[in-house]
Amino acid sequence: MNKKSIIAISILALMLIVGIYYTVNDNDNNDKEKTSKEEEALIDENTEKSESVSEDEDIEEEDIEEVLLEKGKPAPDFTLKTLNGEDASLSDYKGKIVLINFWATWCKYCDEEMPDLEKLYNENKDDLVVLAVDVGEEEEKVRDYIEKGGYTFPVLLDKNSSIAQKNYYVSPYPTSYFIDEDGNLIGAVAGMMTYPQMTQILEQIKSGEI
Repeated sequence: MNKKSIIAISILALMLIVGIYYTVNDNDNNDKEKTSKEEEALIDENTEKSESVSEDEDIEEEDIEEVLLEKGKPAPDFTLKTLNGEDASLSDYKGKIVLINFWATWCKYCDEEMPDLEKLYNENKDDLVVLAVDVGEEEEKVRDYIEKGGYTFPVLLDKNSSIAQKNYYVSPYPTSYFIDEDGNLIGAVAGMMTYPQMTQILEQIKSGEI
């Protein structure tokens, strides 16, 4: 994938992020001002990243078409090993809302987000699955981290980072994708989410607002 393809994905991911966050912000009566500032910071950060890689670039149109992730279209399927040594595919979880969280043990914000992901997972097991996809690390290191934290959601190992980078174009960590019950992409959030943000997004997905 060349650099201009990455630009297309950055812009699309930014659109998805804005779509989710504006919907959340419209319904947030308690923390409207705070959420607005967080959204602006997130949008500015992603815009700067998109602009920084846009200089002196050449690309053919077909390259852009190959890498687009579209809301409402099937999310790229993948199969990875779990910490239990079993194969797990995204398509295995059709019928439930899926939150794919790309993370790493060295990531400070991932570490802060993990307890909230565990809480969200335990409270919504009937219709939600959290897939925590560790990117680029060895199984033993990931296992030690998960066991120490007492986390129970499924953990998948993207050891060569191919799914994160080639399928979902992850740049900041953590990055989360929301997938609907039919396996279609709802949207993405680049960066750490708080528990109130997670629950609000999930409630709006369930109600059909986003």
